[in-house]
Amino acid sequence: MKTNHNPDQVTRDNRKNWPKFVAILLVSAAAGAVLGACGVILMNSESLSAGLEALSKAAGAAAPFTVLLAVPFWLGGLYCYRRAKALFARWDGEEEALPEQVERWLNWALAWLTASQALDFLCFGINASLAPLGCLGEGVILVCSLQMLVILLAGISLNGRVVDLTRRLNPEKQGSVYDIKFRKKWLASCDEAERQRIGQAAYSSYTVSSNTGLFVWAAMVVVNLFVPIGPLPIIAVMIPWAAGQFTYLAECIRAQGSRDQ
Repeated sequence: MKTNHNPDQVTRDNRKNWPKFVAILLVSAAAGAVLGACGVILMNSESLSAGLEALSKAAGAAAPFTVLLAVPFWLGGLYCYRRAKALFARWDGEEEALPEQVERWLNWALAWLTASQALDFLCFGINASLAPLGCLGEGVILVCSLQMLVILLAGISLNGRVVDLTRRLNPEKQGSVYDIKFRKKWLASCDEAERQRIGQAAYSSYTVSSNTGLFVWAAMVVVNLFVPIGPLPIIAVMIPWAAGQFTYLAECIRAQGSRDQ
């Protein structure tokens, strides 16, 4: 059913929010000017090159151990999983509060595992980018690769156990983490309330990702003005941002078409 909107109300809303929007633009421009001036001062500083050289040496020395920073987060996920498993073993199938506690611990296990995986990829990516600069010794990148692979496989294995325990707690759930169609099968086995929660979480993730992508893009542009990092980092940021934008719009159009049929 078509809804008639009051044009006067639309105009009033625009006039009310326009000054705030202009103020944000002015503050952002001023902040950018200040950061640019600070960047010029730093680039002309003699101590900057010495500081960067010392930082590169320190990064090269710490490279073989940085990937291991993901291990404590994996251990946090393991602890939460074991707490959930212990609670599930006590469940007699009748108590209502216990399954909620199990799901809460499982959710925290997934959060710890996600942090471990993100840190694993981040540290390895930084180390790989330092290798062409001569900051890493011979064989260090191989050691980092093996560490990343071990932590990644350990995370996948523990994530599989979390999903398996979730399925035992909720027998209607379908899908294995080792199946390439896991997400599709899992979503199909969720009820309407769960799908609504997933949709709300997905929209929040989309909003944060969009804003973060634009912020990182702006930061890369500013950095590139003073340090010649090239266009590749900017392109790498814009590809997932654009993919998220167009995927969201395509899904909205598809959902609207399905509803109109």
